[in-house]
Amino acid sequence: MKKVIFALMKYRYLFLLILFCVCAGNVAAQKKPTRVQIENADNANILVNEGITHFVGNCRFRHENALMYCDSANYFEKENKLDAYGSVRIVQADTITVTAKKLKYDGNTRRAELFENVTLSDGKAVLTTEYLVYDMITRVGTYPNAGKITNQQNVLTSNTGYYFVGSKDAFFRYNVKIKTPQTEITSDTIKYNTNSRVAYFFGPTRIKGKDDFLYTENGWYSTANDQAKFNEKSYYQSGSKTLRGDTLYYDKRAGFGKAVKNVHFIDTADNTVLTGGYGQYDKPTEIAFVTKRALLVVVQEKDTIYLTADTLKTTLSKPINAKQSKPVIKTDSSKLAKVNKVNAKTLAKSNLPPTGPGITEPMKPVQKETDSTMLALNENNVADSLLKQSNDSLANIKIDTTRHRILYAYRHVRMYKSDLQAVADSLVYTYADSTMRCYKAPAVWTQGSQMTAHQIDIEIKNKKIDRMKLNTSAFLVGIEGDSTMFNQISGKNMVGFFKDSKLMRLNVIGNGESIYYPKEDSVRYTGMNRAICSTMLLTFKDNKLATVRMDKDVEGSLFPLDKIEAGEDKLKGFNWRVEERPVSKEDIYRIVAVKTLEDSSEFEEGKPKRKVIHQNEGAEKPQKPPVSSPKKKSTFLKD
Repeated sequence: MKKVIFALMKYRYLFLLILFCVCAGNVAAQKKPTRVQIENADNANILVNEGITHFVGNCRFRHENALMYCDSANYFEKENKLDAYGSVRIVQADTITVTAKKLKYDGNTRRAELFENVTLSDGKAVLTTEYLVYDMITRVGTYPNAGKITNQQNVLTSNTGYYFVGSKDAFFRYNVKIKTPQTEITSDTIKYNTNSRVAYFFGPTRIKGKDDFLYTENGWYSTANDQAKFNEKSYYQSGSKTLRGDTLYYDKRAGFGKAVKNVHFIDTADNTVLTGGYGQYDKPTEIAFVTKRALLVVVQEKDTIYLTADTLKTTLSKPINAKQSKPVIKTDSSKLAKVNKVNAKTLAKSNLPPTGPGITEPMKPVQKETDSTMLALNENNVADSLLKQSNDSLANIKIDTTRHRILYAYRHVRMYKSDLQAVADSLVYTYADSTMRCYKAPAVWTQGSQMTAHQIDIEIKNKKIDRMKLNTSAFLVGIEGDSTMFNQISGKNMVGFFKDSKLMRLNVIGNGESIYYPKEDSVRYTGMNRAICSTMLLTFKDNKLATVRMDKDVEGSLFPLDKIEAGEDKLKGFNWRVEERPVSKEDIYRIVAVKTLEDSSEFEEGKPKRKVIHQNEGAEKPQKPPVSSPKKKSTFLKD
């Protein structure tokens, strides 16, 4: 209620200020009144007793710098007033023309009241109304009961209006509408300049285009070049997409918008919300990005994904043709592709329009220098990544030639979902195959397991995790019993299969190693099993390891718990990063340093003192420990 009262007081103050300026102009310009002069009339009838002269036919009067024409008139000599009727026309300083059917003019105050079919023209705009008060000293026209101003192709209407001929400013109040060839603007209060064709808003304002919509309560809009700046409760809407912010900049012709502070980019079609402190949206390319505490919220029926990063960007991929895909080049995935660097401060500084409306060129986003720390997944890489699949059904996938949305997350990526959490340096999510690709020291937690690799691909089906690929240096850790016992699986690559977001099966492909703690009668631990092989197949039940199957070159040992030496209970590459794990949607903003192997106290561990597992080629075979599993091509171990 206080806000409403304050807003009303603000608008009232504005108009009081206008009236004060008008009155001040009158006072400043006051001088000894001059008499209205008659220059022509076909007939005249003087009523001496009443002090009235009645003129008929081709009447013309002069007063100061104005000529007045009419069909008939009554001149009141004592009061220095004139009543004119029929084809009334006033010409002031050869630049201003006022027409009406009736005129009441006061020669002492130089104030004219005009009635019926009134028009006021100054070469820039034409004002039409049924009743107009025109002050010839200040050259201000006022209509209290509906009027219209036509300025080139723009038509402005309102219940009340003021037009300042000198400054070309028009003030409109109540039920204000501006129609242009491209837009229709409705508001409570608008100031409009007929020279610059810029409209200033001082209340709830709606700007409707052919296929978009803008709302604000304070700002300006240039009807000349379709550019705007909005400051209060503003948002831009196009189809299913909405951009909000404390301050919005908008270029309709370029289809480009920017938002500063409390930015929300909402897409109801994808059920996604992007928030942050600074954002941009480019309509032709449908690229949107947000920086400064950037957050992506993906709303689902029973769960919601929260993802944050230094910068979040969404775009549409170009149509993909598998035949045109570039050949796959094997390389180190740590060498991230270069893309345009997004620098929020530089963008904010270089792209902000002038503080006033004097803009003649479309605002366009500036391309920045590249930075190898920013990860891209271009259209060729999308095609290649879809084709570059082995040992799974994606190898035969049909490439869709339609456009699909892609989400990029740059630097300090943290994600929270009730059944899945992840951290990475960079992330790419492609809607075409519902795959989330995590790059550079990624870690994923699901239930009681932690998964790390050089790159992790998370495939989602029916809004749930369906499959997870751990590419290069794959490692899985799970707590067994208490926090001092870790089940561990490592290998060159891994593929995990999920059901209802729970890990059910894990394939280890190449260089497989494992540590796990089997139980006797599912109650008592029998020891620690440590083994190596070429491939593994592991099954899980209730988020716990159930069975392990090893194939090709199997070699393993079972150590009694009291005989485990320091370092033998950790595989090489073990890195427990649970302190990085987001524990809630609020926790994703927590900045945590990535724990590398060099930082880990276990870095030197994983090298057993007894050379049972790790051997160089040609090395002598060590003596086997007391308990061991026999070598054979296939071993199936159970709890």
